[in-house]
Formats: sequence, structure tokens, C-alpha cells
Amino acid sequence: MNRVLLMRNQTKPPINSSFDDLVEAGGIRVPDACPSPLPPARRRIGQVTGPSKSGLNYEPVHSESEEISDLDMSETESPVSSHPVPSGRVRVGISLDPKGRSTKKTKKKGELDDDTEICLKPLATRRNSGIIPLKIADSNFLKSDPDGDTTDEDVDNKGDSPVQQNGGNKFTKIFKDKLNSVPIPKIFHKRKPKEYKLQVFVAILFLTIILLVGSIYVIHQEKELQKSYFDRIRFSHKDRRIRVSNEKGKDILTGILGANLAKKDKAWPCLKQDEKPGHTCLEWMNKARLYFRIKHQNLMDTGFSAAPNDSTAAPEGRASSLRCYEIYWEAINPDFKLKDCYSLGERGGGHFYGGGEIPGSDHWPLNKTSVPYSPFITGNRMTSESDTHFQWGRTLGRFFINSDGAAIQITEDTPLHVSINEDGDRKLCLGSRFEGYGNDPQENGQRNRQNGPTRPLHLNYTICTGENALETAELLADKDIWDGLKHEDLQVARLLAQSPIWRILPETINHGHFSEAALLNYTDRIASLHLSEGYILFDESWQQRIGDLAMDLTRFPTMDETLNITRRRGFKVALTIQPFFSTQSRNYEEGLYAGDNDDEIWLAEKNSDKKKVPALTQYKNWTSVAVLDCTKSSAQQWLEKKVSAVVDKYRIDALYVDLGTTYDLPKFYEFSKPLSSSDYYKDLFLKALRPIQHVRTIVVSSAVKLPKLPTFVSLSPTESSWEGLQSVIPNILTMGVAGYPFIIPGAIGGDFWPVGKSNASYRMSSEGSFRVPDRDLYIRWLELVHFLPVVQYSFLPSDYDQKVVDIATNMYFTRKNKLYPYIKKAIDQSLTTGLPVIRPLWMIDPTDATCLKISDEFSIGEDIIVAPVIRPGEVERDIYLPKGIWRNEMDGSPTKGEKWLHHYRVKENQIPFFTKMPGVGSYVLDN
Repeated sequence: MNRVLLMRNQTKPPINSSFDDLVEAGGIRVPDACPSPLPPARRRIGQVTGPSKSGLNYEPVHSESEEISDLDMSETESPVSSHPVPSGRVRVGISLDPKGRSTKKTKKKGELDDDTEICLKPLATRRNSGIIPLKIADSNFLKSDPDGDTTDEDVDNKGDSPVQQNGGNKFTKIFKDKLNSVPIPKIFHKRKPKEYKLQVFVAILFLTIILLVGSIYVIHQEKELQKSYFDRIRFSHKDRRIRVSNEKGKDILTGILGANLAKKDKAWPCLKQDEKPGHTCLEWMNKARLYFRIKHQNLMDTGFSAAPNDSTAAPEGRASSLRCYEIYWEAINPDFKLKDCYSLGERGGGHFYGGGEIPGSDHWPLNKTSVPYSPFITGNRMTSESDTHFQWGRTLGRFFINSDGAAIQITEDTPLHVSINEDGDRKLCLGSRFEGYGNDPQENGQRNRQNGPTRPLHLNYTICTGENALETAELLADKDIWDGLKHEDLQVARLLAQSPIWRILPETINHGHFSEAALLNYTDRIASLHLSEGYILFDESWQQRIGDLAMDLTRFPTMDETLNITRRRGFKVALTIQPFFSTQSRNYEEGLYAGDNDDEIWLAEKNSDKKKVPALTQYKNWTSVAVLDCTKSSAQQWLEKKVSAVVDKYRIDALYVDLGTTYDLPKFYEFSKPLSSSDYYKDLFLKALRPIQHVRTIVVSSAVKLPKLPTFVSLSPTESSWEGLQSVIPNILTMGVAGYPFIIPGAIGGDFWPVGKSNASYRMSSEGSFRVPDRDLYIRWLELVHFLPVVQYSFLPSDYDQKVVDIATNMYFTRKNKLYPYIKKAIDQSLTTGLPVIRPLWMIDPTDATCLKISDEFSIGEDIIVAPVIRPGEVERDIYLPKGIWRNEMDGSPTKGEKWLHHYRVKENQIPFFTKMPGVGSYVLDN
């Protein structure tokens, strides 16, 4: 037990007392000499330095040479030096009991002790500058800690004598607090307790348990989803999640089947009588049944027969890379709406392409656009500003493909509804509803047995997986284009790619007064451009009333001779016909009795009784028109007879068929034979025209199935604006992926003026008699179209200045002499591969992430990359080249691909394009 020697004040001395006064006041006797220096194990605590309230100040003395010992009075160790005790001093010892309380003991004169001692010396007149004084207060101050709060020691020392209260514990607390305020090197601080190691261990153990439990939960959820119905498709009947993987095991398509089912709905195995051979069947009670089956590439090996338009069969040598699975929903409850949704994400979704024309210019890939849940039927590619009504474009394909190589192909008999990223949900949803298809019982009334649905509401589609998007597109493309193709048909298709179409707009001819003289003047203007070839296309104004199917003799009394002159100038003649007949036309009344049994050949009103009443609608500027019912064989024969008569009389070379859209049909109608979609009447109308001799249908305005060559499919009418120009490339790429390789991009400069929009760009013609598109817009549109499969004019270059004429002339000869070989090659490839003539860049490199998103560049086949200027005021643009070596046809320099060309300068009369090495020679539009 350590003992500390302290001075005891029996009588409080006056302030500034001398040492002798202190000795006298305390009855202290001073010995002659101080004992020898303390051994290393002992410690000097302090020395009296100056006056204080008690008459003494206590100052610690430090020494680096002495060893440090543990003292109970402080947790911080501080070395102090020892000094000889001056003579005349008395040693007073205080020992500590086991509880840390002090007991007083007075030593006799000259007696030494082995315990730690402190010697007192006279008041110091000098203070060590490196020492902070430690004041020892009187007993009243020692009753509380420096913060004014009573300490544990105070409680322990209550009732003790004054000596005990001013003793060990109080002195230890005060000394510890003061000593902690002294800056001491970090090496002398007491180290952290070892308990922190236990805390770290507990924290790590806790995190490990959390991770383990989380991993077990994830594995459990994965096991729930691991039920593999086929080699690449996994489905959880609990939450109806589906995952489709490729041959490498990567998820390339994820989604939820039965999106309209509730969480509480439980799946059950189908009853025996509801099962189908080769299918896996699940049933949700009183709502729907789901059937799965695998569809191999070689359907003959599995015993399944392919549908007439089934494209799942792959070419030889590619069978191992493609897997196809059929998903078939059947509604048990007629009020239940079937709907499946797939992710439009980077994981298990990727970028999606296909479908049909969409309003706007920023929809390639489909992840960038938003389409509300709506019927997948042809429309005018518009969104009404007054309401939320959405319409697709005039050409649709029931085919979607993503960048990971997963494709979805919906059957023709499904009343399909589609939404894309509706309300930002990042999903492609496919549904089935009768509404909007002209055969909805709730919308059109209770249908009779003849035209009623032959089976319950269903949703039927096929999912196919390949190594990447290009391989899947190749394997699923239509390989039957060659079937039934005649050599003459191929020659007509090549002629269309080589020569322009000159579409006559009545308002651009003789102030809107279309006549034979105006026609000859129009062809003279074309001949002055040295462009005397191609088709002169008449719109429906060649008839007095739409549906007459006869030349208007009032305006064209000698039209046969006028057309002969036109042919001698190097042109061919094409007429526009439609399935719409004005009630004022000469054929409407005849059609009321032209059918079998003297019945009508027109589309009839819904639920009309024994005598069918024609269902009337409006079309363009005609407010009362009937529609030919092409499901009747008598109607097809009647149409063939009428068209053949006018073709033979005027020796017409080709037909342009304006089929309208589903929205142009009457609101309440019915065909004589049921159609799963009203859009399929278009194919029946074209079928009626095929037997006509010496004439070819070169263009259709709308399609839901690929027509046979030489028929090209036209884009929906495009507004004359920069936004309209920017929409051309995305829509052509979309139609190509959706299964239409042969496309006409519409007229140079656009097809109609924007109404009520600030982006309208037009001016008056050079003659000042009619409006024409803006000059810069027309030039950029002209440059773009000359790299597309077919060139079509509605406004002549001579409607502008001579610079525009020169650009048009140079583009014409460049296309004919240099570009046409590449276009012809791409057309021939499309006949055998089914791939489009105009292709997205990812069909050159499907693994390039940049190529998957480029929407303002395209390739002609696989040989030419085109990067047109399509924004107002642009004199430069950024161009991306895929892998390979490409020849810059503006300066002839070779350029390595897989990189961007930033700030590429482009003049007004130039269009950047690159050919795969070896190239076709240097090329600048103005030479």
C-alpha cells in the first residue's frame, strides 16, 4: 500500500506566511537533513510553490530519468523527479486503506519509511516554465468535482473526517482531471481496452448472420423459380414470373404472365379433359388456362405442323442455335382480360425493336417511347391532342425482338392489344381483347352465330431465342418471298429502285385545275431536269367521284392519247384505286345487286336483318362512302372486272392501292365471313387484283402482312417538317425489323402540312402559285431519300432555285450509276434471307452496344453506311462506324470502325456515307 506524505494544517496560517511561520503554526519540527534520494521505484508527487488560500501551492515536478509506477490517485502515468529533503523538515505519512481511504500516521524525528515519500521545501521563487501548476484547494472546494456535480467519491466519503474527505479519493479525482488537461505524448496514454475486439467480433458475426439469412431467402426464391418446363424457359406458377435464357444460360427475356391475375389466385394442374397433347397446362380457377409447348426448328421432327405463315423453321445448319416456345392463354371467364408483360430493361430485356409505325421521331429503340394500351390495328400514326386516343401507323408487324436475341411473334388470330412503357413502367405488354377489332360483342351488340367468335378469347404467341439479335432475326425472317415470284415481277421491283415515282398533286398543277394540258406541262418540267423516266402516279382525282373506276371524261376527254404522249417521253403510268366507293358514284347502285343471289357486295351494318344495309363511313374529303366486302368472292370478281376494263382501255402500267386504315371503316359493321382482324381485308383486296393481266401493283399504303413483289409498302403520310424528316429513318428501320424489307419512304419534302403546329416549314413555289416545303428541309430530305429503296417526288426541284435543281440532278445520276448496284444487291439478298434492304447498324455488329441505339444512321445491305443531316441549320454531325474498314466517300480516305467521328463537317450539297472496303470511288454531290 502506497503512502503519501502531506502537510497537515492544524491552524490556518495567514496569507503570505513564511516557512518559519508555517512550522510554528503547525507544530512542525524540522530535521537537520533530508533523507537520501528516493529509489527508482518511488515517485515524487509535488512541491510547495507559492501562496494560495491555504497558504501553500503544490507544484508537480517531472523527470524523464525516473521510472513510472502505478498510483491509485490517477489513471494517467506521469514521471516526476525526486529531490533531497531539506533539513528542518518533518515527514507526515498518510496510508491508504483497501477502500482507497487515507489513514494518517506521523513519523518520529529522523525515522525513515520504505514507502513513497514527499518532502516539503521552502516556497519556490521560480517556476518551471514547462509545468502547469496544480492548485490544491481547501476542504470546502474538495467536496464537489470541478463541474459542480457530486462524485461517487463524495458519496463514499460522507461522514468521514475532514482529513479523510480531503484525502486519497478526492485528491485522486482532482489530480486525474488536472493531469488529463496537460498535453502528454500519445505513447503515455492508456491503451484502448481489449473489449473493442469483442464488439467487432459481435458486429461481424451479426452481419454474417444477416448475409446468410438473406442468401438463404434468395436461394429459396430462386428455387421457387427453378421449375424448368423446357431447356431455356423457367416459370414460377406462384407469382407467374417467367425467365427465358439463351444457350449460354443468360436471361434474355423476363416478365410476368397473367398480369391481370390477383396474388391470391392459385394455379392448379388442368383437368384431364382440358389438357392438350404435347402441352403443359395450368389453370387459374374460373379465369384462364395457360398452355406451354416447345416448337422446334424442324417441326416435322416433333409431330407439329407449321401454320401457313409460321416462320419458326430455321435454315439448315442453324437448328442448334434457335429455340422456340409457344405460349397460349385461353380465357375461361369471358370478362377476364388476358395480358402478359415483359421487361424493357438492361437485365433480361435489353432494347426492343419491331411492331409498327409510331408517332414522333424518337422511338428507336422502343425503350425510348411510350405507347398506351391500345388495339394493334392500322391507323394514321397520330396521337390526338384533344384526348388520349392513340393510333399506330398504317403498316404493322406482329413481331418484336430485343438486343439480347429474344423474339416474340404473335399469331394473326389473336385480337392483340399492345402497350410500351406505359406510364414509365418499362414493360412491353401484350394483351387480348375484342374491343377495337370490329368484333366486340359489348361494343357492337350481341353477335349472331355465323359471325360470332369460333373460340373463347385467347392470347397466342411464340418466344424464340438465339445467340444475338442478328441471328434470331435471320432465322425467323420470311424465306418464302421467292415463292411464286415471276421474272417480270422482279424486273418491276428493280425498275422501281432505279427510277423515281412522280406523284401528281392536283394543287400543284395549273392552280389545282387538273387537265390533260396540265399533265403534259408537268411531264415537260420533269423532262427539263433530264429525268425522263419512272412512273407518273395519279391520285384518286383521275375519277370524277371516288369509286367510279373510270376516267373523268369532263377533264380528260382524250386521255388515251395524252397517256401515249407521256409514254413516248419515257414515263410509265400508274393509277390509284381504293376499296371505298362514294354513294354518288356510278358503281354504288350497281353494287347493291352485284353479289350472289342479287345481294350487295358492300360491307353491311351490324345486326341488320334479312335485307342487308350498307354500312357507310367517310374517307378523306368524301363524307358518304361504302366499303367493298372483300370476304365475298362475288365482290372480288366484280372488282377484278371493273379494274381490268380501265387498265385495258388506257394501257395502265401499274396500280397504287390506297387501302386506308381500320379507323376509316364504319363504326358498326360486319363482313360476310368473320375475320380475326378487320385489317386482313387488305390482303383480300390485293388478292382480287392479282389476276389482272399486264398490270402490277407497285405500292400499297397499308399492310399487316408482307405483300408479294413487286409490291412495295409505303410509309404512313409524313408531315412536312423537320420532325417529320427525323421520323423517316426510325420508321423505316422499325418496318424492316417487323418483316417488311421493301419500303417506299413517301414523298420528298413530306406528304401534308402540319395543322396547328409551330414546326410547319413551307414557302411559296418559284411561280408563287402554291406552297412547297422549306428549301433547306427539301434539300436534306432529297439527299436522304436517294439512299432509300424508292425515290418519290410530289414537289419538283424546279419549284426552287437552280442550286436545288443541280443537287437533284447530281443525286439522280449518282444513285443510278453508283448506288444502284448496292441497292440491287440488297434487294436480291432480301429475297433469299428475308432481311430488310435498309438495316440498322446492329445488323452489321449485334454485339456493339452503340450500334444498338443509333437511330439516325442506317446501312444499305451490309456494304454502305449512311449518316444524313436531318436537323435544321446543321453543318456538322457526329457519325459512328461499326467494326470494319470503311471508305469515306466524301474524301476517299479509309477509316477504321468501332469509333465516333465527332464534328464531321457536311456542306449543303453533301451527305456523308461510307462503303465497306473496297469502295466505289470518291464522291461529292457537286463533284
